[in-house]
Amino acid sequence: MPVFSSPALRRAALGSGAKVAAAAAGTAVAGIGYASLIERNAFVLREATMPVLQPGSSSLRVLHISDLHMTPGQKLKQAWVRELAALEPDLVVNTGDNLAHPKAVPAVVQSLSALLSRPGIFVFGSNDYFAPVPKNPLKYFDKNHKRVHGDPLPWQDLRAAFSERGWLDLTHVRRDLEVAGIKISTAGVDDPHLARDRYDTVAGSPNPWPI
Repeated sequence: MPVFSSPALRRAALGSGAKVAAAAAGTAVAGIGYASLIERNAFVLREATMPVLQPGSSSLRVLHISDLHMTPGQKLKQAWVRELAALEPDLVVNTGDNLAHPKAVPAVVQSLSALLSRPGIFVFGSNDYFAPVPKNPLKYFDKNHKRVHGDPLPWQDLRAAFSERGWLDLTHVRRDLEVAGIKISTAGVDDPHLARDRYDTVAGSPNPWPI
């Protein structure tokens, strides 16, 4: 606790604290503004080549989709997602946070329609279970902050739609696939942000493939 020797020093110290608080508040507002006005329309496709297959294997094109945070009215985003089918991936990996609105399941399914005809695997994120809520980004630096959940989202409907089209739910399961002539061992867990992940259920070396 600081000790102030005069009212003038006390006012100066309080003034400095107010400026720090104002700066922190300004940072929070700027972060929220960026997330709501810019980031939601900043769709990004990145390509990388990873030498992980056995020498002599044919190539395998994997499309990883994450954090769509879809709402029914996001027509620009939906059109962009539909265009991803032109990449003709051998396997689609969806790692969740597809939803941001209780009525967004049709928009997600329609946007992914062409990709749902291809082999796919998926797990869900926190924003498949609960709608996002405005947050102060500074709270991420506080280890003791409590997560605030939005309204429940219809993740069961989304899982049913994905599964009906042939995508495999990897939530706490291991699955062996053969895609484009290449044998793949896969595993997944539920959302760690909600403390639903149970890695012990899928831990361990891949199952040996029969020769």
